[in-house]
Amino acid sequence: MTRETGPSRYKWRYGPLRLAMPWLAVAVGIGMAVKGGLALAPSGSGDPAFLYMGLGLVVLGIVAFFVYRWMARRGL
Repeated sequence: MTRETGPSRYKWRYGPLRLAMPWLAVAVGIGMAVKGGLALAPSGSGDPAFLYMGLGLVVLGIVAFFVYRWMARRGL
């Protein structure tokens, strides 16, 4: 028994989260890195946690972007 599917829910082949999440991670990561950099300023609290987490999110977003592009080329 085959199941027929109607028109796609999205105009893209994959859901919008797969396209938007790497960009969102990079944007939030940049914001967190800026906040962490300001905390390291002489008048700041001196806690570099936001700086490290922000840079980690930026790297994660860039890697996810290339992985999703690779997956899209292979139809995954």
